[in-house]
Amino acid sequence: MAAIPPTGNLAVSGAELPWWALIGPALATITSFFTATSVYEAGRLSQMMMDIGVLPREFLLVGVLPYLLAAAITFTPGFLLGGRFPTALLVPALGLMIIGVFLTSFASGGTMLLVGRAISGLGAGVAVGVAVAVVRRIKGPRAVAATAVAALGVLAAVAAPFVNRALSEATSFRIAYLATVLFLFIALFASAVSGIVRAVTANRPTRSGPYGMPYPAPYPAPQHPAPYYPAAPHPPQAPGR
Repeated sequence: MAAIPPTGNLAVSGAELPWWALIGPALATITSFFTATSVYEAGRLSQMMMDIGVLPREFLLVGVLPYLLAAAITFTPGFLLGGRFPTALLVPALGLMIIGVFLTSFASGGTMLLVGRAISGLGAGVAVGVAVAVVRRIKGPRAVAATAVAALGVLAAVAAPFVNRALSEATSFRIAYLATVLFLFIALFASAVSGIVRAVTANRPTRSGPYGMPYPAPYPAPQHPAPYYPAAPHPPQAPGR
């Protein structure tokens, strides 16, 4: 009797993700680290602080802590659900980050800056949680992927104040901070394409076995025994002399 393959829920729950499913979450995570420290300018009082009119101590309360606290709150749901619903979580998270960047870039006071940074942090926490969850389920060397994403994220956080200072001197802090929107849109596009491709490949019809019963591709078709043919009787032999 042929074995019955596992049900769809059991098979999907432990399914692995392709490596390219990490592109969108990785870009979002790296941009999240960059956005966390890009409000500073290396070596001096930032132009954002002077234009908005807040002191460094006040800037810590309205520009840094809201981002970190909001990210800490939303990291857990992003991590717990990101492995099963990466696109469904990452797309709205990137939308929140884009809204937060716009609010922060055009902030005219401490209240608007606090709201913009908090909204950005909500999306950043989900993005980082989804990236960690996807790394745990991708095919191939997971340790290499996790190390690469973490290293690029730390590098982005360290380089952000210097990049922000150079762009602020050339233009203004608002344009310098708005530059992160480009990378967020790239991450949004990569995540949407990844979700569409995985949805299309997951809905492919399965092969049909004997009697029209479908079975998944990894399971071979049932084997039937070869028909039995009785041996022909031997002709009678003549008695010996």
